[in-house]
Amino acid sequence: MRVEINRKTCLRSGQCTYLHPNVFRVGDDGYPLAPAEELPPAREAEAEDAAEICPSGAITLIDA
Repeated sequence: MRVEINRKTCLRSGQCTYLHPNVFRVGDDGYPLAPAEELPPAREAEAEDAAEICPSGAITLIDA
């Protein structure tokens, strides 16, 4: 699974980075960053939760 963040719709609320720091981090510009590579299976549930709680729906999960 890969994670993409739509910067045009992201509100930078920080929910993903605060609740799931093992998957997301804050970039220098304040936008969340997701790993460029595929997530290990152990982190997929965290990414799914982040996508569900994202207030703007900016997180997209892509199956490999």
